[in-house]
Amino acid sequence: MSKKIYWLVFLWITTALLSSCSEKRLPEIPEDVSFAATVNIKDMTISFVDLEKKEQAAEWAMEKPYTGALILPDNDSILLYGKQLETADLYSLKEGKLIDSWETGEGIVNGIMLDTNDIAFADQNLNKIRFFNLNGEEEKQVKTERDPLTLLESAAENKLFVLSFNHEKLGIIDLKSKAGSGEFTIHPSASGAWLNERNGEIWIGGHGEGAEIEQNIHVYDTDTGKLKKKIPAASMPVNFLGQENHVYVLSHGSNMLYKINDSGEEAASVSVGANPFELAIAKDILLVAGYDSNDLHLLEPKSLKTLSKIKVGEGPFKIVIRESGE
Repeated sequence: MSKKIYWLVFLWITTALLSSCSEKRLPEIPEDVSFAATVNIKDMTISFVDLEKKEQAAEWAMEKPYTGALILPDNDSILLYGKQLETADLYSLKEGKLIDSWETGEGIVNGIMLDTNDIAFADQNLNKIRFFNLNGEEEKQVKTERDPLTLLESAAENKLFVLSFNHEKLGIIDLKSKAGSGEFTIHPSASGAWLNERNGEIWIGGHGEGAEIEQNIHVYDTDTGKLKKKIPAASMPVNFLGQENHVYVLSHGSNMLYKINDSGEEAASVSVGANPFELAIAKDILLVAGYDSNDLHLLEPKSLKTLSKIKVGEGPFKIVIRESGE
């Protein structure tokens, strides 16, 4: 083999190896699979649970400490983000590979898909809500109180409500102008909320302050900010999921899941998981992630009866849903 040919072969092999390394493939998730995916923060994995078969379909071992995810409207792209990361990374589910990275800088702790198909990110390094389009281009930043975390959209009112964990204020952003439009005072160490638009209320939970553990949901008037009432939900109600005229409330301090109608009356409750933080609903299945038990609990939404329990990666912290055909 001549020296010239040798170097050409060497260059081709090197290029092929570098290309295969840069395009690391993960298990492909077929387009027809409806799933619940858990972002597991202790072992840096993502577990995909087939909602039809009620079993784990695949697991992705990641190289970055992702803490959250969004399924984009094309129903194939999953956007992964984390507070310690410089980028939000976009993966194709059906191809099992990275397809894009958005330059966000560190600090992203939460994100929601708005009705406008924009994405609102809560950035705790900048203390801002940052709006991105689906091409990964940043459109606007809005200043908030310190440590923004919980985000709630009112599509009817074109408003975004922002809870800041370490500040006793609820901020309001006008989504048409993407500018701050007011705030009102709330209880300390607030976390998790539900917008009850029918009654003009926002229900807010929390961890409590100091030695005082939060035992109640605080219900505020969305127009005046006035505290209307408190609803017992011991202890540490930190996540809410509205469904028709009731809400599911997850109290991770007591491992309790409550079903409460919009007038504040408890309809059902059950002890579920170990240190549960996250819940979601899909295909008439209620899902709760046990952070310390490393499992996903599937429950019947009306009675809260357990249908099955599926092992996932370590420390499931976020659940995202994809229902095929939508």
